Amino acid sequence: MHIDNNILNRYLQGTCSTEEQQLVEQWYAQLGDDVLLDEYRVEQIVAKLDARVPLEEVEEPVADKKVRKLTPWLYAAAAAAVLFVFGLFFFQPDQVADPALVDVMAPKGENSILVFEDNRELELDNLKIGDTVMGDGYLVTRNADGEIGYTATDPEVDVIYNTVRTKAGGITSLVLADGSKVWLNSKSEIRYPVNFNPNYREVALKGEAYFEVEKAAERPFYVRSEGHTVKVLGTRFNVNNRPDGFMSTLLEGRIAVTNETTKLGDEANIPYPVVLKPNEAFDGRQVTYVEDAQKVLDWKEGYFDLTGLTMEEAAEKMSIWYDVEFEMDGDIENMELFGNISKDKSLRQVCELLKEILPVTYVIEDNKVKLKHLKK
Repeated sequence: MHIDNNILNRYLQGTCSTEEQQLVEQWYAQLGDDVLLDEYRVEQIVAKLDARVPLEEVEEPVADKKVRKLTPWLYAAAAAAVLFVFGLFFFQPDQVADPALVDVMAPKGENSILVFEDNRELELDNLKIGDTVMGDGYLVTRNADGEIGYTATDPEVDVIYNTVRTKAGGITSLVLADGSKVWLNSKSEIRYPVNFNPNYREVALKGEAYFEVEKAAERPFYVRSEGHTVKVLGTRFNVNNRPDGFMSTLLEGRIAVTNETTKLGDEANIPYPVVLKPNEAFDGRQVTYVEDAQKVLDWKEGYFDLTGLTMEEAAEKMSIWYDVEFEMDGDIENMELFGNISKDKSLRQVCELLKEILPVTYVIEDNKVKLKHLKK
């Protein structure tokens, strides 16, 4: 039994008649029930065509690969996709890709760089668990939890600074000399001493980071950033200082903040007029109460928390992760969103979800996402 390719295409697009649907299913029934297709190949084809095909995953040992079994209508859809792609490659060689099908995949790996004191650079994705790199009087290792840590081999060495930079889609974590932990968000930078001064601890931050600082009342901890300095004794907090604004949010303990810029090594005794308590945030102008301070750590936990955000605010978050710019009609900017989206999704998958909750269309083109308002 043979099926006309046009019928298969209509079946895939959901535009076939009842008779054509029955014909396709009868055609598949003759192929047998044990057809297994390689997962990667099927997903490549379906993704290119934007076919919304929900695959049912099953664990079956076929050449040591995970495969997916397709129900009859799913197999027909995949087969139609194969035929359609075949036609694109052989009969339309000059066809330009439809901008609606362009995608930006979710970043993989750490996408972070460690810069040593002599400006040598190490891609942190190349530093595996248990690996060690030697510096000038110290060792850099990746521990069992995947964190970057330091071990001093020469405690008499002068103060040495290292820097970690994250690219778009990069997140990394490190353990500082005193045991304090830092998680660095995408497109951010932290500079820190390999060994802290005996009187105080300090780091310089550009971008966003979450800190869990070891308590040491006699050795305050300073987070120095452009236009703001945070003074800490021992606590959990998030600092976000990007060109579009500053926000420090306290989850536990107590921190003090000033709107003065201080530099690494600066021991000046300056006042810190703003003191935050847990579930409070400071944006450089005023202190506000945050009902759920944990929400600011969505970037660290692997998802976008969009609840209560405007489309413009959500776009700022996503642009940092996917390294794209958003352009949107003015009346879209203030549309309010609700819900969470996994950061493992591709940019187009995210845009499809936005289409389901907002009256918008989108095009991804030249590292830009253009959102248009669908007006009635």
